[in-house]
Amino acid sequence: MFEKFTQKAIDIIMNAQIEAGSLGADKVYSEHVLLGLVIATKGVQAKLIGVYNINIDELKDKINKKINLKKEPKTGEFIPFSKSAKDVLEKTMEIAKFYNNSLVTPFHIALAIFNSKDSGAYEILKEFNIDEQKIIPNIMGILNKKAKKTAFKHPEQDDDNTSKQFFKKVDDLFTENSLSNLLSSAKSKLSTYGYEILGTEQITDSVLDIKDSEIVKILEKYGITKETFDEKLKTFSNRLEEYGERQIIFTPNAFRVMLNTFEAAKEFGSVEIKPEHIILGILKAKTGIAYKIIKELTGYKTDLEEQLIKELNTGAKTMPETLAILRLAKAECTNLNKNIIGTEMILLGILAYKNGVAAAVLEKLGITLKDARLQVENLIGNDSSENDNENIVYTQRAKKLLEIAYEAAKNHGKEKIMSEHILYAITKIKDCVAMKILENLGTDTLEIKQGILSEMENIQI
Repeated sequence: MFEKFTQKAIDIIMNAQIEAGSLGADKVYSEHVLLGLVIATKGVQAKLIGVYNINIDELKDKINKKINLKKEPKTGEFIPFSKSAKDVLEKTMEIAKFYNNSLVTPFHIALAIFNSKDSGAYEILKEFNIDEQKIIPNIMGILNKKAKKTAFKHPEQDDDNTSKQFFKKVDDLFTENSLSNLLSSAKSKLSTYGYEILGTEQITDSVLDIKDSEIVKILEKYGITKETFDEKLKTFSNRLEEYGERQIIFTPNAFRVMLNTFEAAKEFGSVEIKPEHIILGILKAKTGIAYKIIKELTGYKTDLEEQLIKELNTGAKTMPETLAILRLAKAECTNLNKNIIGTEMILLGILAYKNGVAAAVLEKLGITLKDARLQVENLIGNDSSENDNENIVYTQRAKKLLEIAYEAAKNHGKEKIMSEHILYAITKIKDCVAMKILENLGTDTLEIKQGILSEMENIQI
């Protein structure tokens, strides 16, 4: 049951058990749950649930008189829950389910006590003259806001200016030194076929020329070699698969592939674009002559992209940090029945990746995965209906986050994008959902940057 409780909700239950023991009770009663709620809830939250003016010593006296136990205090022992406490906790879970919340908060516990009219906790609560007519609607209003929205629109979807971003990123590709030789080789092949515009087939052909490349060795296992590819290429008498309305240095599909290549490099946490990223870019694009040839040569293998990623990581002690974080982000996305990864899902991925510097920084700042999940659910909801989780996409701000992390790692001479670069990137996009969540949980950009510096000596981001 308690795996669905936020840390604050768990604190309430732990306080209830501790106080039951210190008061000499043989069981945790509903009154102790109320006591735990009052002790653990502070500030604005305490006002919202109506317990901010309850004196704890007075509450303990009322509980002692009501339960009338005179046993010696118990410490360090497990104290079971009474039926009244279990009833309150079960009602708490029912309320959370009713409001379609996957995590239990102090608000759910408070509303459960108000709805447990026959419990000792409710009887004592009434003695403090709490205005139920005001408090209960307040709590219900808060929980209603956290309930699932029927028409989901991601908060970061409003900045999806794809066409503008498309051409800017292509220009950035030409600044990548690692690509210059490969693109020069691809361009030199154009005269062989009598073409003037670079397509996916010339780019792929140039990748297959690099015999000592890891991706070329892997592709051979699937029947994709320089020879088999060229043989298939001869069967294409036209380039209708490549052209659109406009003719530029790249065919439109080659344009798309090169953008996907850039994305694949970042997802792998690499600050250098490698031949394997180009192949993955082709598979992501799902269009073009090169894609058709690869699919034919592999017998239309459906999970080729996933298999290549797995083989590229074979022999590595650990999965690249960025790839691991993004996979965890995808899992969080799937758990909430969403198909859009925003900066908030990447933040959850960072927290779930316990081995990273970023997770250590956030832990020291008091940011937990459980509470961050609750914040995410509050902001974007939890869909009960099925979504197309196979076609998960990134928001533009999530893509921008990875670009900033890529540049940060590259500018400081790192070979890989690490979790700290991704966390740093979040602080650079002040209007992103992830940063809003971190601020809601009590931290800011300055604390995060200082935390990164403390964790990593000599790092200067």
